[in-house]
Amino acid sequence: MAVRTIAAGGGNWNATATWMEGIVPVLGDTVFAVGTSGQLTVNVASACTSIDFTNYTNTLTMNATLSVGGNVTLVAAMTVTGTGTLSITASATITSNGKTWTGALTLWGGSVSFGDNWTVTGLVTTTTNTTLNNNSITCNGGIKNNGSTTVGSCIIKLGGGTWTGSSTAAIRNPFQFVGDCTVSGNVAFNNNTMTWISGIITTAGSILYVHSVATTLNTSGMTWDQVRFYGVGITHTLTSNLNVGTLLLGNSTNQTTINGSTINVTNGISALGTGSGQVSGTTNIKITGGTIFGDPSSPAIAFMIRLNLEIAGDVTIDSGNYFHYGAGTLTYTSGKVTTTGSILILRLATTLINMDKIAWNTVNVTAGVTLTMNKFFSGSPKQKTTIQSSTSGTAYTITFQDTFEKTAKFVKTSDCSLTRKGQLLVLTPNSDKGGNSGIRYINQSPNGIAKNAPSIVNTMTSPAFGLVTDPCFY
Repeated sequence: MAVRTIAAGGGNWNATATWMEGIVPVLGDTVFAVGTSGQLTVNVASACTSIDFTNYTNTLTMNATLSVGGNVTLVAAMTVTGTGTLSITASATITSNGKTWTGALTLWGGSVSFGDNWTVTGLVTTTTNTTLNNNSITCNGGIKNNGSTTVGSCIIKLGGGTWTGSSTAAIRNPFQFVGDCTVSGNVAFNNNTMTWISGIITTAGSILYVHSVATTLNTSGMTWDQVRFYGVGITHTLTSNLNVGTLLLGNSTNQTTINGSTINVTNGISALGTGSGQVSGTTNIKITGGTIFGDPSSPAIAFMIRLNLEIAGDVTIDSGNYFHYGAGTLTYTSGKVTTTGSILILRLATTLINMDKIAWNTVNVTAGVTLTMNKFFSGSPKQKTTIQSSTSGTAYTITFQDTFEKTAKFVKTSDCSLTRKGQLLVLTPNSDKGGNSGIRYINQSPNGIAKNAPSIVNTMTSPAFGLVTDPCFY
């Protein structure tokens, strides 16, 4: 390996007079500077094996790409100008000594160790799978990892520009948003912690893919356009609220867990996929707008949401699809909910709050499941709600959270069994579909009894004397 030293007169990289040895450096050479070295301009695409500017006090001008197959050492006393690319083509240690790199930086793979914190004004690009270790790199001109995955301990800080990537090639280094920037198209992140610290982050038209490996998100200071969680047997963690336009869930085999905080959704949820896929955990979802999309093909089994879900705005349940839910708490708080043509599938023991405020189209309850409710389902004059078992003739159970009577209107109920007989009063004419146990029917003809059904199955015997106890307290 030869040493090529910048001469006192300096000059263009490709001029022999620029070098004390009278030879232009090539790959395999070390470029060296002394205190008397003059300015150096990379005027054409050039290469060397390492750069040592420890003693340099002059100006490096980058007008073209400089490819380095090894270590790079800058120094605070030097000046760096130009927008050319520094391309690290092999495993190396790169040290800035506090000097900002004004051009672009390309990392071609291998293992790059940052000797100290780097700041890059231009675009940072990783072109093959790369390990980035130690300290941090602040990317003020954006980062591009299309087709390549980064791993390691180096903290990637996005301070400006645009992050572009793909749905599969993930950044797996610690990642921070530290300034105004843009997320564009599909990007992926996993196996580490992503944190919003400062800046206005523009995400319109982008999708963040969180998958494959356990991931932590702490990005409450920004709003994502779309976020998709998936992964088989993977647990993701939210250490602050996640704000997102569209939440994408679903896959035939996903068994994803999301723990912590709340996902605030403003433009809908997609929960598609047949098979045993599901999302569970301690995270709450709060939706204030948009459409909840379920699976269009499977009333029996499809992707299921098992997280607590709050509806708190004008929301549509997609017509003609099956929205599978279970095991969590489904709560209505506010807003107009449109359910025309939709089917809510309740597959596991579930808590339902304020369901009388949503005129569901059809509610299909898995046979043998117990639903805990504060109020019973109610439809509307224009849309009578049908509540039925997944297996005709096999009951599901309703238990209410207190002992007070409940009133329901505009419902058609079948195979429903109450844990407290007589606690539910159904007011709508012709509301009974049969196979129910413990429901009282009033406002019917004749004598307040639904057609073809006794008012209360398993009636109670009145005492020989004294007042009769309200049956809802049995």
